[in-house]
Amino acid sequence: MVELYFFQPLGSHSGRVYLTLLEKGVEFVERELSGREFEQLDPPYLAINPKGQVPALVHDGRVLTEGAPLCEYIDEAFPGPALRPADLRERCNMRRWSRFIDSDLGRALMMIHWNRIVPEFVGRRPRAEVDALIARVPDPDRRRAWRSAYLQQIPAGDLTESHRRVAGGIERIEATLARQAWIAASQFSLADIDLLNFYGFLARWAPDLVNETSTPYTMEWIRRMEERPAVRQMRARSRLVRPPARTAEG
Repeated sequence: MVELYFFQPLGSHSGRVYLTLLEKGVEFVERELSGREFEQLDPPYLAINPKGQVPALVHDGRVLTEGAPLCEYIDEAFPGPALRPADLRERCNMRRWSRFIDSDLGRALMMIHWNRIVPEFVGRRPRAEVDALIARVPDPDRRRAWRSAYLQQIPAGDLTESHRRVAGGIERIEATLARQAWIAASQFSLADIDLLNFYGFLARWAPDLVNETSTPYTMEWIRRMEERPAVRQMRARSRLVRPPARTAEG
């Protein structure tokens, strides 16, 4: 039995694991958690993942966490089309891209995104209630990030650096897709799944950055990705949200 604990809308870490399961054709039980209600911090979920982080996969009673290792586990553990290149050099390149998408580009996008949406996400809760919620976050780094975003105290220099990293990532991705059909290898791979879930939304949320004129090869890659049956399944099950208003600060 396979169970996936995830957030809606499907994207970033939840989306990458969800889409990997669909691409492999794995049947799984959906365990949706409400981020707005902070259900990942409730005791039932903390019993599954004490870090209070999502997603988590339960396979035959065994709990597995962390997005990139989870996706490789799914590819290894279940039958279906291979999502990692057989060529070891290409597999190394796939992991290098996944690490960049996760740790560099993804973190920069998260900082910009959080600065815009965390106050709205938290809602009109009293300050004391928000403080109590944030205090329940097990990881101290994430606790500080939540508090900084909620109070709009992310240093301007950090936001500037995040925007610089995103701009550099956009150029790198476009240059790579100008040379090859897939981001990391001669075939579709887990790196493409990661890129779609961490980056594919920019064409809709930041069309001034990712568009037909500035990034035509990226746009063509997005179209091919969106035509994949598994991606269509995921989109049909995802509750998309409207892009947040952009400000000079964020």
